Amino acid sequence: MGTLTSVTHRDARDAANAGAKDATSVRQRISRQRPLVGAYVSLLLFMVVYCARPEDWIPGLSVVPLAKITAILALLGLVFYVRYIRQRWPQEVIYLVFLIGQLFLASMMSPVWRGGALQKTLDFAKVLLLVIVITMAVNTAGRLRRLIFVQAASVAVIAMVAVLKGHLIVGRLAGTLGGNYSDPNDLALAIIISLPLCFALLLLNRSGIWKAAWALVMLVMLYAVFLTASRGGLVTLIATAAIFLWEFAIRGRRRYLLVLAVLVSFVLWQFSSGTLAERFKGALNGTESSAEGRQQLFWRSVEVTKRHPLFGVGPGNFGELSGSWHATHNSFTEMSSEGGVLAFVLYVLILWSGFKNLRASKRIARGRTELSLLARALHASLVGYLVGSLFLSVAYQFFPYFLVAYTTVLFQIAKKSASHSKERESVSQEGSETWTPLQGAIDTAGLAP
Repeated sequence: MGTLTSVTHRDARDAANAGAKDATSVRQRISRQRPLVGAYVSLLLFMVVYCARPEDWIPGLSVVPLAKITAILALLGLVFYVRYIRQRWPQEVIYLVFLIGQLFLASMMSPVWRGGALQKTLDFAKVLLLVIVITMAVNTAGRLRRLIFVQAASVAVIAMVAVLKGHLIVGRLAGTLGGNYSDPNDLALAIIISLPLCFALLLLNRSGIWKAAWALVMLVMLYAVFLTASRGGLVTLIATAAIFLWEFAIRGRRRYLLVLAVLVSFVLWQFSSGTLAERFKGALNGTESSAEGRQQLFWRSVEVTKRHPLFGVGPGNFGELSGSWHATHNSFTEMSSEGGVLAFVLYVLILWSGFKNLRASKRIARGRTELSLLARALHASLVGYLVGSLFLSVAYQFFPYFLVAYTTVLFQIAKKSASHSKERESVSQEGSETWTPLQGAIDTAGLAP
């Protein structure tokens, strides 16, 4: 009797220890995937600098190279923890590497201005470092959420500063002192692609005060978009709103958002400047010269692409061949005319990878509220950028590559979360299967308490 008791208790203890070891190994694997704290913090600081651009509206900061300092810190943090990195580069990161390589070749082969093209490429190449840091250091849902919070809050600050301190250019709201937001169209696009992220953060926040704050911030951001009087911005807003309402109102079963969207749009249209309506009327009547000029620029960029299909004319050089010193006002032909057809293909593949990641993330993240909400918000934002890039030359800005990098880490996190859930279920099942026959032997021997 004593022998049976010791055997059954020892087997039960061994099974419990085995389960504990399996759970510990899972936690250790997770903990090894959560280093890069220094790189992550530096990344957050860079996002504040790049998205909020404090040097544009805070006096005295323009002389400090904040972006370079934070980017270098992120690089040092990545190098310091490189021994922890075991994962392979995602496909979209490899596409970005080839894209930058193609642009360097285009710079060296430029028939226009090689020095300017090379400088443009060097400035753009910095995005590769940041995308690598994002894909390596942002390895938990909490980190991704905080990173998205920094971008959304920073762009929200820019929108509020633009409304309060911004100046009007021919009746259109522009940025404060310069930078990426000096052009009304660029300002509108940056705000629009951040709006779905703001709404996801609103839903994820449990505090009523924070929910109200995000709602107010979104109203100010929408008001700023209308004040920019950007026709492309309005088309982008409509496309983004369509995906947003599909994801959150229809699929998310929040039908009140449909009514709220119509009401808010009507009120903002009434209280914003009438410049937007006038510009649309001018475009339809053929009296708006800028609309006709953009069509000419588009066809001119297509012509340049046909003449220089392999390497284009070099990044940033299209303006010298445009006849009016203007950009293409289309990010796809910007890439094809300045970097060649291969640059265009790689650019499309990067954006396509973002949508592919989101499709897979939605499938895996079912039942996981936070990951699902972030996937839906990123879907609306990425569609917004895709539509807006048809009207703007923004292929060298960092925002689209950040969005794609967010989809990359979201997909990785969703896969890890699903894998860890299966491992925990497997460990639990193994423990119960081990304990069940032992419990039966104990009951049979009459040893149960």
